[in-house]
Formats: sequence, C-alpha cells, structure tokens
Amino acid sequence: MKDPTGINLLKNMKHHYHRNNVGRRYVHKAKQIIMKLLVYIVLLELGFIFLLPLLYLVSKSSMSMEDLVDASVVWLPSEFHWQNFIDGFNGLNFKVTGLNSLMMSVLPAVGQVISCAIAGYGLGRYEFPGSRIIFGVVLLCLIIPPQTTIISLYSLFADLHWINTYWPFIVPSFFAQGLRGALFMLIFTQFFKGLPKELDEAARIDGAGAIRVFSAVMLPLAKPAMFVVAMFSLVWNWNDTYMSQFFVNQPDMRPLPLQLMSVNQNYLLQMGNPAGGTQAYLMAACLLVVLPLFVIYIIGQRYLVEGVERTGLAGD
Repeated sequence: MKDPTGINLLKNMKHHYHRNNVGRRYVHKAKQIIMKLLVYIVLLELGFIFLLPLLYLVSKSSMSMEDLVDASVVWLPSEFHWQNFIDGFNGLNFKVTGLNSLMMSVLPAVGQVISCAIAGYGLGRYEFPGSRIIFGVVLLCLIIPPQTTIISLYSLFADLHWINTYWPFIVPSFFAQGLRGALFMLIFTQFFKGLPKELDEAARIDGAGAIRVFSAVMLPLAKPAMFVVAMFSLVWNWNDTYMSQFFVNQPDMRPLPLQLMSVNQNYLLQMGNPAGGTQAYLMAACLLVVLPLFVIYIIGQRYLVEGVERTGLAGD
C-alpha cells in the first residue's frame, strides 16, 4: 500500500539521521579518548625521563658496596646502608657548606625579588625618555654570556676586598643584578605591563603617591611573579658553581655544589676504595645536595605552578 502522505518516509529519514548522529557522537568520543590516552602516555614517558635520574640516585645511594658489585641487585638494596649518607654528610662538611649555600642563595633571592620588582615596575608602568633604551639594555644582558664579564667582576671585587666573602653574591642582587637578574627584571616588567592602567588611576584619585601605589596596590598583585622569581633565583644560585669558583677559593667558604666537585677526588685520595664504594658515597652526597631544593619544591609546587600560569597570562 502506498503512503500518500509520506509519513513512513519521514520516519525512516528521522531514524536514519538519528542513527548517523549517534554514530558520529561515538566516533567523536572515541577520538577524544584516544587523544587523552596519547597525552597521558607522553606525559608518563616525560615524567619517567625526569624521575629516572632521581630514582637511580636514591637507589644507588642506599646500597652497600656488596650490593653495588652484585649483578642481581638492580634497584632495591638488600639492606639500607645509612653509612653512605653519614660519610657524604661529613665529606661535604655539610654544616659549613650548607650555611654557605644558604647565604649565597637565600639572600640573593630576596635581593633580586625586591630590586627586580622595583625595576620591572618602573619599566612596565612608566614611559619616560630612554625607557626603551633601558629595556633594550636589559634584553642585551640576557644575550651576553657571564664569561665575558667575569674577569672585570673579579677585579672589581678584589679591589673591594670581597673575595672569599658573601658580598659578591649578595650586594649585586639588591641592585637587580646577580645571576639571571636581567631575566627576573623582564618577568616583572611583562607582569606589570599586563595589569590594567585603571588600578594606578584609581589609587592616585584616592591620594596615593607613586611609592604608595607600588607598595599597596601593585606589589600585592605581583605575588605570583614574586614567587616565581624567588624560586628560580633560589634554585639557580644554589646550583651555581661557575661564579662561586671564581669568588671563593677557601674551603670554609665553599657552597655545597662546589664542595661536591672535590668530594670524589678527596675520597679516592683518602680512602682508596674501589669505584663501587665511591659511587654509593657520591650518590649519597649528591642526594644531600639536592634534597633541600626537593623539599622546597614539594612545599611550594602549587604556588609555583599558579605563579607561572598567572605570570604568563599577564605577559600576553
């Protein structure tokens, strides 16, 4: 029997469209799942690449000499060997070199946060004659390698009798200099540039001066950038060996990374142990050097990620 009204035809077309639409949704969901799986696989592989050296460090540092030469012991030691960490602590002279590292990293980090925030605020919020030239000089400082200026810095600090003191690391940081000072100034400059101009105008209408606007309005908003700069400065100054080996040559003034460079040679000369025992001893010493930074990162990782995201958004 014919369908003069075409009702059955419309029903068939509707059913066919619904079936195709459901099929397209399933295909779209399947593509999303596959893409997520690929992203997770890539992230897991990258995480494994970054974690593998740390896991190897922890594994080898806890092994005895017998475990190191035993081919059947790969990752887990037969017994946790605490003596490696005791030897590493004593070999690093941790009480002295740890204090030196704190003085050469924490104080410069504080100085760079304060000085680079002030300099970045001036470059990011004010237009004045020569501001573009100054900004270009800041960018130029990012390009110039520190090897080209180290001799002149050494001569300057030697004339000031600052060699084998903390001053070459602390004083420049309070003038927006020091290790990576230009980069930190650029971070603050881009951050302050991204803040609305209405904030300054509203504060000035209320009678606030330039210092008041910076300290009461802008600085609290710059907490993400301050945390990022503080973390980067702390890590880079803590791990630095290039600057410290020029300005520090007395054993009682060495920071931890610089002392670590001489641990292997000193241990071999004094103990004469085979390479296996030396490896565990060195791994324990390396773990002691990076452990403070690892603890700081675990405590502040949420603030660091938030700061990086907000700093990046402000710089767009």
